[in-house]
Amino acid sequence: MTTTAEEAAQALHEIALIRHRAAGFQDYQAESGQLLLWGLAYVVGFALTACFRDQLIPIWAGVVSLTTAIGTWLASRTGADGGRVAWRYLAVIGTILLFCLALNIIFWPLTPEQGAMLAPMLLAALYILRGIQLRPRYLVIGLLLGGLCLGGYVLLLPVFWPWMTLACGGTLIVSGLWLRAV
Repeated sequence: MTTTAEEAAQALHEIALIRHRAAGFQDYQAESGQLLLWGLAYVVGFALTACFRDQLIPIWAGVVSLTTAIGTWLASRTGADGGRVAWRYLAVIGTILLFCLALNIIFWPLTPEQGAMLAPMLLAALYILRGIQLRPRYLVIGLLLGGLCLGGYVLLLPVFWPWMTLACGGTLIVSGLWLRAV
């Protein structure tokens, strides 16, 4: 029994689909660790900021530095190409930090709450774009993160810091667990 050109094309299509799904599962697994890490970092950062508002800059400098170091270490362990992955990871984190710094300079003076919204909203936009282009779960994560953070800023400003602990940190942690369960 010989294979027709149509059957061969169908088999190749199915193989490509399986490869795409396998890559998606690997991507979700790698991303889940980063979501859990940064979710925990946001929980710690926002909770400490709620308790010690006068120490906002030292708190976040410490949280971001430590989390970046751990995240880089995690990223470098993702496979044989760990060194390049770590540099790309650092470039992404650096870009986010520079973006937030630039907006703080351009729109100065910002309230602490406005400044705290920059990174979560940029992160939400990046996940939305990644979800549109690549993996649908990222779209859900971005929409949920952006909606909860923005909603809290607009509607819950008196309890902003505790809200952001749950809305930003909690969303990232739950999302990391969701991707890990795939």
